[in-house]
Amino acid sequence: MDPLTLAMIVVLIVVGYFLIIRPQQKRAKEAKELQASLQEGSRVMMSGGIFGTIRHMGDKQVVVEVSPGVELTFVRQAIIRPLKEDEDEFEYADVTEPADEAFSADETSALPTAAEPIVSDDLAAVVTEPETVEPTDEPADKR
Repeated sequence: MDPLTLAMIVVLIVVGYFLIIRPQQKRAKEAKELQASLQEGSRVMMSGGIFGTIRHMGDKQVVVEVSPGVELTFVRQAIIRPLKEDEDEFEYADVTEPADEAFSADETSALPTAAEPIVSDDLAAVVTEPETVEPTDEPADKR
């Protein structure tokens, strides 16, 4: 084999190592360090752009609270990065306040429960019998 050809093959292998294999190993190492640094209570960004707080961690999955009372389960690899303190634009209160205090205790007892269906007479006025159309031999565009 010609020494010039052999040198070209060696150069291609070395260039391939530095352009493909080494950056991939570096990304894998960073991902491993990220997974090791995560803990419950950390604010993180998921791969879909979802921000949340880690509530529970397993070996393969994490439960992330995305808003008060809403928890989603993700695989651990879906976590892109932890958030810094200044990255959060919105803050959520830990205590949920009632949305409307206009209802008194007497009015809320009059609201239907899950066991009682809401029945309205207005529905009968909206539902009508469908119009029947007799089949003809004429094309539809000439009717």
